Amino acid sequence: MFSEIAPRYDFLNHFLSLNVDRRWRRLLVEESALECGGKVLDTCTGTGDIAIDFARRSRPGEVIGIDRSVEMLRIGTRKLNKAKLTNTVKLLEGDVLDLPFPENTFDVVSIGFGLRNLPDYPKGISEMARVLVPGGRLMILEFAPPPTGIFGRGYRLYLERLLPVAGGLISGSRAAYRYLCNSINDFLAEDAVAGLMKSAGFERFSARRLTGGIAFLYRGVKSQGEGMHGG
Repeated sequence: MFSEIAPRYDFLNHFLSLNVDRRWRRLLVEESALECGGKVLDTCTGTGDIAIDFARRSRPGEVIGIDRSVEMLRIGTRKLNKAKLTNTVKLLEGDVLDLPFPENTFDVVSIGFGLRNLPDYPKGISEMARVLVPGGRLMILEFAPPPTGIFGRGYRLYLERLLPVAGGLISGSRAAYRYLCNSINDFLAEDAVAGLMKSAGFERFSARRLTGGIAFLYRGVKSQGEGMHGG
């Protein structure tokens, strides 16, 4: 499905987020507190936007973006070439549920708009924890089910009625857009995401509500203790 909508994927994120996703990604990079020369893994990288933001807005030693969609990665590679960032950012085909990296490799691991599409949330978070160094940060940027109140009702209407029609007309895949909207409605609430991160061994957890609650930026620090080596 994601390969099918890859040419319009960046537009989709702008549309879903009411065009504030660029600001959200900048915030993710800032709050990750990446140190100069640090190593970053961006999982479910799509076309590489978060990986590119890390390369532009911090001074990483290495940024790796990984995704299962070859077509998404092709588009991301073109963006890297255009931005002249191919020496800093590497894009790889791979699965966040089975990351091809050893334990304790990265200072920051991020996932943007990808967690809700995983078939196994706990396994995904556990695998991201495995490749983080002790004290490393996991950054999750994700849409949330529409909040209550007038704004939430309006956003739900936008998701369920307007977006599948408009997205389908633009991309030719109305079913894909309907799935993405349903995946937001069906995703976990903030406290459930917090519970998963804490169960995976993260501490100093925070959740930042974005744009009226249509998305959250979650941050957790990998425990310095034992027991963080399982996948």
